[in-house]
Amino acid sequence: MKKSFVIIVNVIIMAAILTFVVLYSRFENRDSYRRQIEHFEKTTVTMERVTENYLEGEQRICDAWAQYINRGNMTIKEAMDYLRASHVIEDSSTHLIFLDTLRGLSNQPKQGTTDDYSVSYERVDLLEDASWISDIGESINITRTYTNPMNGEQSLAFCNRVTLQDPESGTYKDAVLMRVIPISELEQKWVFPQEEFANAELSMIDADGDYILKGYSFKNSSFFEFYKSYNSTDPTSSKELFDRITSSTGSISMLNSHGKECILAFTPVVATTGWTLLGFVPAEDLEADMENWLLPGVISTGLLILFLFDQFYMMQLNRRLQVAVMEAESANKAKTDFLSAMSHDIRTPMNAIIGLTTIARKNLGDAKSTEENLRKISLASNHLLTLINDILDISKVESGKLKLNPLTFSIVETVENLVNISQPMVREKEMKFSFHIHHMEKENLYTDQLRLNQIYINILSNAIKYTEPGGSVSVDMREEYSTVQGSARLTYIVADSGIGMSPEFMETMYEPFSRQTDSRVSSIQGTGLGLAITKQMVDLMGGRIECKSEQGRGTTFTVVLDIPVAERQPDESRFDGIDVLIADEDEIFLRTAAEELESMGAVAEQAHSGTEALEMIVRRHESGRDYRIVIIDSKMPDMDVVEMICRIRSQVDADKPIVIVSAYDWSDIEDNAKEAGADGFVTKPVFRSTFDNKLKEFLGTEIKSVEAEEDDSDLKGMNILIAEDIDVNWEIISCMLNMLGINCERAENGRICVERMRTAGDGRYDLIFMDVQMPEMNGLDATREIRKLENSRASTIPIIAMTADAFSENITECLNAGMNGHISKPVDMKMVIREIRKIKEMNEKE
Repeated sequence: MKKSFVIIVNVIIMAAILTFVVLYSRFENRDSYRRQIEHFEKTTVTMERVTENYLEGEQRICDAWAQYINRGNMTIKEAMDYLRASHVIEDSSTHLIFLDTLRGLSNQPKQGTTDDYSVSYERVDLLEDASWISDIGESINITRTYTNPMNGEQSLAFCNRVTLQDPESGTYKDAVLMRVIPISELEQKWVFPQEEFANAELSMIDADGDYILKGYSFKNSSFFEFYKSYNSTDPTSSKELFDRITSSTGSISMLNSHGKECILAFTPVVATTGWTLLGFVPAEDLEADMENWLLPGVISTGLLILFLFDQFYMMQLNRRLQVAVMEAESANKAKTDFLSAMSHDIRTPMNAIIGLTTIARKNLGDAKSTEENLRKISLASNHLLTLINDILDISKVESGKLKLNPLTFSIVETVENLVNISQPMVREKEMKFSFHIHHMEKENLYTDQLRLNQIYINILSNAIKYTEPGGSVSVDMREEYSTVQGSARLTYIVADSGIGMSPEFMETMYEPFSRQTDSRVSSIQGTGLGLAITKQMVDLMGGRIECKSEQGRGTTFTVVLDIPVAERQPDESRFDGIDVLIADEDEIFLRTAAEELESMGAVAEQAHSGTEALEMIVRRHESGRDYRIVIIDSKMPDMDVVEMICRIRSQVDADKPIVIVSAYDWSDIEDNAKEAGADGFVTKPVFRSTFDNKLKEFLGTEIKSVEAEEDDSDLKGMNILIAEDIDVNWEIISCMLNMLGINCERAENGRICVERMRTAGDGRYDLIFMDVQMPEMNGLDATREIRKLENSRASTIPIIAMTADAFSENITECLNAGMNGHISKPVDMKMVIREIRKIKEMNEKE
């Protein structure tokens, strides 16, 4: 590009910028000046309303006094005594003047005296003609400005007629009641807002232009005379202008006594006859100087654009490209690191699932053991599903869109899940692990169990994960009094002897993907999401989380949650007089277990070692009062538990119920223990309901379930159409529903589902479960087609999405297509039943 061309272009642009600045500044100044004048006019009108309110208020006071005096047939002395008692404003005064003599009394003494209250209006040309004073309540009766004969101040007076009794003759004489207000006081009330109009002033004139209130800028005794003295005018235009000022609202430009342009705003005082309020302000106060900042700013910007544009643009473009490349590389690395790191968090429940599955296969002949293992697998699977959902929808966590789904559950299940999931890691690291509970009276709670599990598991798994082999992890859970009505306060404390955290990391440890910079941490896989999700969950549930940590000395996390208590709690039995022996080296477990058993009526004795326990059992046997049941820890300090069971069976009693409790995985000793004579195994911590069930089991008492099974018989006979293309998914959901007595029909894709609805009668189907991703026609399009069918049932039949797409935008898309609800895969049968029952109840209401 030629240099001359560039110069010409630069000159043209600069000229255009300067022209724009000049024109724009002038326009803005004129427009701003006009807006300021309009605002000044409105402010003057507002001040008139203030004036009107004030005048009406003062006149009402005067009218009230006059009415009271007239009704009381008072003498002038009695009336003045009343007025002195009623008068509370020090700067104003009250006069009573007889119209025939123009003399009377004041409530305040004459200036310079202390006892002269007489007042005379003989020399004041004010009351000779009192015909302008209207009857009480009809209008505002106010005088022009005059000199108060009592103190010489310029004042105004609010008036009304009164009749006073002559005490000597007993006749009545006409008088005037005057509420006298100094002009100085009025001037203090009527001022413009100083922050907007610092130099503005208010004046008030009557119909002749005489001042009632006079601003400091005005000379002469009449405003009209002042205007003609300093502004060029002729008699005709002056009369038109003065008529306009005294009869309308508006503004004009005029010169003051110094020849400066000013703005006069005027408006009639409605509460009076012929009075006009004047606002007066220098014109320069309303002008805005826009060039001061706009002109150099625009020119400087234009010069920068002209001379630096190319270089600046290229530098910015290169910088953005570099940043984009770095962000892309960082995103790829973060994705790779994240997918690699989260494998550990997923392996935690997977280890439990795989291990428990192996145990279940090994004990297929033991129905009770298999059932227990399957229950634990279900708990671990639910946790795995929750973990995957949170990883896939981390944006929901960060944006605070997580929702709680409360349900009634047993805290016993939650604790068992914690212990089961942690066992593989505890065993692998050969750690010392303990789990204690204190005063857990309310076992059935009502909240989001999965979220609660996630909070507890995240903290416990972190403690185990960041504790070196051979270390220790202890968990304490206690129930405390809650200030929230109907709730129990659960305090969950996890302490470890692990690597600890630095103070710097603790400031950011709840941020997503945040991990401590430490060689020992780097060698441990993790997503950096655990604490971030945990903090969000705790906040969502209205609790608090605290952390104490020291590098090299371990970490302690404390979570406090107020959780609603379920209405139904486990049934309890009494075991009065039942002798129980508890053998364990854990003092805390011994104490808490004994307290629970004794609260149920049993007699609990404690042994701190295997030898001591064996001696107590032998001694009891010799005395003829055997223990009814013996509870032994799996790891006694001085004797192998299998050996201990063998000695009890051989030396004392071959049939005595013996239960092994353990905070560890007992699979290694299970076969040997059973062969030696162990009757059962219980996972620590042991809850009150667990003791209740075990005592019933071994003492021959019927075992009652903690919570009655839900009755779903009301769903029997319902007809549901299921649109599902995958055979396994159809088999699972149809089998589950058939167990409830629900009739199911299958549509292999969306098109078949639409055809089924096209030919179906009105009452053939109660509900449709619709998969979203299907061949030929997906669930969204199928739903839209069904809603368009002429079949009356098609427009109202409930359609529930059943899909693996669990993101909030997918749910919204389903609802927009015409569906009534959404259930995420893998299917939770409780959610399915809840949706079915909701639809059934709606249909029954209709």
